[in-house]
Amino acid sequence: MWALSALSSYLRDQYCYRRRLMLTRLDLTASAFHWTDRAQSQGAAMTNVLKPLRQGLAPESAISLAHVLASRADLSRLVPATGRAARLVTCCPINKVLMGPVPDRGGRPNELEAPMPSWQSRREAGHQRWGRKKKRR
Repeated sequence: MWALSALSSYLRDQYCYRRRLMLTRLDLTASAFHWTDRAQSQGAAMTNVLKPLRQGLAPESAISLAHVLASRADLSRLVPATGRAARLVTCCPINKVLMGPVPDRGGRPNELEAPMPSWQSRREAGHQRWGRKKKRR
Protein backbone atom coordinates (compact mmCIF):
# COMPACT_ATOMS: atom_id res chain seq x y z
CA MET A 1 0.00 0.00 0.00
CA TRP A 2 2.94 2.32 0.68
CA ALA A 3 4.13 1.99 -2.95
CA LEU A 4 0.65 2.84 -4.24
CA SER A 5 0.48 5.86 -1.97
CA ALA A 6 3.91 7.08 -3.11
CA LEU A 7 2.97 6.58 -6.75
CA SER A 8 -0.31 8.41 -6.22
CA SER A 9 1.48 11.32 -4.55
CA TYR A 10 4.03 11.53 -7.38
CA LEU A 11 1.35 11.45 -10.07
CA ARG A 12 -0.72 14.07 -8.22
CA ASP A 13 2.34 16.37 -8.05
CA GLN A 14 3.04 15.88 -11.76
CA TYR A 15 -0.58 16.57 -12.61
CA CYS A 16 -0.50 19.73 -10.49
CA TYR A 17 2.66 21.00 -12.26
CA ARG A 18 1.19 20.34 -15.69
CA ARG A 19 -2.11 21.91 -14.77
CA ARG A 20 -0.36 25.03 -13.44
CA LEU A 21 1.51 25.27 -16.73
CA MET A 22 -1.71 25.01 -18.72
CA LEU A 23 -3.42 27.61 -16.51
CA THR A 24 -0.46 29.97 -16.96
CA ARG A 25 -0.74 29.52 -20.72
CA LEU A 26 -4.47 30.22 -20.51
CA ASP A 27 -3.86 33.41 -18.55
CA LEU A 28 -1.22 34.60 -21.01
CA THR A 29 -3.44 33.83 -23.99
CA ALA A 30 -6.35 35.68 -22.42
CA SER A 31 -4.12 38.67 -21.66
CA ALA A 32 -2.91 38.70 -25.27
CA PHE A 33 -6.49 39.22 -26.44
CA HIS A 34 -6.63 42.42 -24.39
CA TRP A 35 -3.85 44.04 -26.47
CA THR A 36 -5.94 44.71 -29.57
CA ASP A 37 -7.71 48.03 -30.09
CA ARG A 38 -11.16 46.46 -30.15
CA ALA A 39 -10.50 44.47 -26.99
CA GLN A 40 -9.45 47.57 -25.07
CA SER A 41 -12.97 48.91 -25.46
CA GLN A 42 -14.53 45.57 -24.47
CA GLY A 43 -11.91 44.48 -21.93
CA ALA A 44 -14.26 44.62 -18.96
CA ALA A 45 -16.82 42.40 -20.71
CA MET A 46 -14.14 39.86 -21.61
CA THR A 47 -12.86 39.84 -18.04
CA ASN A 48 -16.38 39.38 -16.65
CA VAL A 49 -16.91 36.32 -18.85
CA LEU A 50 -13.51 34.73 -18.25
CA LYS A 51 -13.13 35.41 -14.52
CA PRO A 52 -15.81 32.97 -13.24
CA LEU A 53 -14.61 30.27 -15.63
CA ARG A 54 -10.99 30.74 -14.60
CA GLN A 55 -11.79 30.67 -10.86
CA GLY A 56 -13.32 27.23 -11.30
CA LEU A 57 -10.02 25.84 -12.58
CA ALA A 58 -7.72 24.99 -9.70
CA PRO A 59 -4.24 23.50 -10.13
CA GLU A 60 -4.81 20.90 -7.42
CA SER A 61 -6.69 17.73 -8.25
CA ALA A 62 -9.57 16.36 -6.18
CA ILE A 63 -8.78 12.80 -7.31
CA SER A 64 -7.47 10.59 -4.52
CA LEU A 65 -6.05 7.08 -4.41
CA ALA A 66 -9.50 5.79 -3.44
CA HIS A 67 -10.96 7.26 -6.64
CA VAL A 68 -8.32 5.51 -8.74
CA LEU A 69 -8.85 2.16 -7.03
CA ALA A 70 -12.64 2.47 -7.35
CA SER A 71 -12.54 3.32 -11.07
CA ARG A 72 -13.84 0.82 -13.56
CA ALA A 73 -11.83 -0.70 -16.38
CA ASP A 74 -13.93 0.98 -19.07
CA LEU A 75 -12.82 4.44 -17.84
CA SER A 76 -9.22 3.69 -18.79
CA ARG A 77 -10.03 2.72 -22.37
CA LEU A 78 -8.41 5.09 -24.83
CA VAL A 79 -10.43 6.27 -27.81
CA PRO A 80 -8.52 7.76 -30.75
CA ALA A 81 -9.48 11.40 -31.32
CA THR A 82 -9.47 10.88 -35.08
CA GLY A 83 -11.81 7.90 -35.07
CA ARG A 84 -15.31 7.99 -36.55
CA ALA A 85 -17.03 7.72 -33.13
CA ALA A 86 -15.00 10.60 -31.69
CA ARG A 87 -15.62 12.78 -34.75
CA LEU A 88 -19.39 12.33 -34.41
CA VAL A 89 -19.28 13.58 -30.83
CA THR A 90 -16.86 16.45 -31.44
CA CYS A 91 -18.37 17.66 -34.71
CA CYS A 92 -19.14 21.39 -34.78
CA PRO A 93 -19.65 24.05 -37.47
CA ILE A 94 -16.04 25.26 -37.26
CA ASN A 95 -14.85 21.85 -38.49
CA LYS A 96 -16.66 22.45 -41.79
CA VAL A 97 -14.86 25.72 -42.58
CA LEU A 98 -12.44 25.30 -45.46
CA MET A 99 -9.23 27.27 -45.55
CA GLY A 100 -8.45 29.28 -48.64
CA PRO A 101 -5.12 29.25 -50.44
CA VAL A 102 -2.18 29.52 -48.08
CA PRO A 103 1.18 30.98 -49.18
CA ASP A 104 4.03 28.51 -49.44
CA ARG A 105 6.58 29.26 -46.74
CA GLY A 106 9.02 26.56 -47.75
CA GLY A 107 10.75 24.91 -44.85
CA ARG A 108 11.56 21.66 -46.60
CA PRO A 109 15.17 20.83 -45.75
CA ASN A 110 15.55 18.30 -48.55
CA GLU A 111 15.11 21.11 -51.12
CA LEU A 112 17.77 23.38 -49.64
CA GLU A 113 21.32 23.31 -50.90
CA ALA A 114 24.23 24.26 -48.72
CA PRO A 115 25.81 27.54 -49.78
CA MET A 116 29.21 27.00 -51.32
CA PRO A 117 31.92 29.37 -50.19
CA SER A 118 33.57 31.43 -52.89
CA TRP A 119 37.21 30.51 -53.00
CA GLN A 120 39.67 33.13 -54.08
CA SER A 121 43.35 33.42 -53.66
CA ARG A 122 44.81 35.86 -51.17
CA ARG A 123 46.34 37.91 -53.90
CA GLU A 124 42.92 38.51 -55.50
CA ALA A 125 41.44 39.55 -52.17
CA GLY A 126 43.84 42.43 -51.75
CA HIS A 127 47.23 43.08 -50.27
CA GLN A 128 46.67 41.82 -46.79
CA ARG A 129 49.60 40.61 -44.78
CA TRP A 130 48.28 37.62 -42.94
CA GLY A 131 50.30 36.56 -39.93
CA ARG A 132 53.07 39.14 -40.28
CA LYS A 133 53.74 41.41 -37.38
CA LYS A 134 55.84 44.53 -37.45
CA LYS A 135 58.79 44.48 -35.18
CA ARG A 136 58.87 47.11 -32.48
CA ARG A 137 62.16 48.73 -31.74
